[in-house]
Amino acid sequence: MKTSIRSRLLRSFFLSFCIMCVLILYVAVIVSAVVRSVAVSYKTNSELDAYYALLAQTELSLESYMKLRTYESIDNYYSFRSKLESHPAILCGKPSVELIGQKEYSILRFTESFIGYADKAVYARRANKNREADGNYIHAMKSFSLLTEAVSELSTLYFRNNITRYNQLLETVSDIMKNCASIILLIIVLNTVLIYMLVSRITQPLVEISDAAHQLAERNFDIPLFSYDKQDEIGNICRAFNRMIVSIREYIDTIWEKAINEAELRERESKMTALYQDAQLKALQAQINPHFLFNTFNTGAQLAMLEGSDRTCRFLEQASDFYRYNLSRTGQDTTLQEELALVDNYVYIMKVRFTSKFDFEKEIECADLRRRIPSMTLQPLVENCIRHGLADVSSGGKITLRVYSLTEGETETVCVTIADNGCGFPPQERQRLLSGNPGPVQKRPQDGTGGTGIGLDNVVTRLRTYYQTDDVFDIAEAAGGGTVFIIRIRNV
Repeated sequence: MKTSIRSRLLRSFFLSFCIMCVLILYVAVIVSAVVRSVAVSYKTNSELDAYYALLAQTELSLESYMKLRTYESIDNYYSFRSKLESHPAILCGKPSVELIGQKEYSILRFTESFIGYADKAVYARRANKNREADGNYIHAMKSFSLLTEAVSELSTLYFRNNITRYNQLLETVSDIMKNCASIILLIIVLNTVLIYMLVSRITQPLVEISDAAHQLAERNFDIPLFSYDKQDEIGNICRAFNRMIVSIREYIDTIWEKAINEAELRERESKMTALYQDAQLKALQAQINPHFLFNTFNTGAQLAMLEGSDRTCRFLEQASDFYRYNLSRTGQDTTLQEELALVDNYVYIMKVRFTSKFDFEKEIECADLRRRIPSMTLQPLVENCIRHGLADVSSGGKITLRVYSLTEGETETVCVTIADNGCGFPPQERQRLLSGNPGPVQKRPQDGTGGTGIGLDNVVTRLRTYYQTDDVFDIAEAAGGGTVFIIRIRNV
């Protein structure tokens, strides 16, 4: 198999790129050395200037004390003298054969001489030995004068030395830049020639492919296939184009078959829809009449009251109220207060059946219970907690219903949470319910608790439709295990 065009292009570009990178890095190193040289030049002169500034301030404070004899001047003298002693060593402390080293050593000696005479002058002045003080002061000033000349000469030597090194580096950089420019120019010429040769081999087959594509756009599908057989990218394109032409021809041949199949499928779907609607109608007709069930509960409650069975009477009254609400509120909305009353009825019925299975707590921390909400919203959530969350719990279960207000910006939201300490909610089921595409509702196995038969899919769909928002309902994991259903009721 021959080397592909891409490999040849990448190799040539990579080689030239590496050479240019090496040249650029080399130039950068040289330029960095020049910059460091300039920095060193300024650093040596700057350090020398700072050192001389301390000497000058020491000399001024000495002169002030010798003339005025004030406490401020003597304090300044000792302060500057202390700074001078603690100043970092920047000068050569030993004799040297180099001129700069000799100057640095002489400056150190002049400094020691100046400080020595200055200290003697100060001590003599403080002891009122004026003649001795004046003599030492004159010697100190002579030492300072020599020190000033030496510092000036050393600064000039520093500057000349740095200028020499800087010029040498500039010449080196200039030579390197010329060589780099020549190499870069050579690389550009070689790359240009190589690209021209490669492009010439690429463009001719591409022109033929372009002509064939124009013929396909004009719905001419009888064009001949390409015979380019080289094992490179152009050959791959030609073979792929040939396969595309064949696929288009086969696709056109199957369009009519697909159209016929789709028509048959639509007809079958229409028949299945009609059968499904007929089955739904028959299922509704087979259900128990709610009016008959409601009247039966009322009759049983009256009979229990006449017989003096108060507990049975209350149970039947709660069941009657529960089914009366179902009958009267089907497909309507209601208030949060009425929904809470329905939950109380349902929980009472379940507590009679399952005395020690669970405890129910209700925390009302909101005074506005007149918010509108779709009917049969809270009861199915409590039913889910009992039937599924606490399915494996025989005692010690707990269901908590909490209503509280939450301020979000300028909007006050009433939040309703229903939590249990059961087995928790499957993550896949939670994702399915909250994804906005619940899918087909599957019939759940009966566990003997009874209920309205309204599933979570129904509750989520009705809440989102009623409030026109997706964040009205959420499912979270309780802190101690279990499930929390969250409803956010805004003003409608």
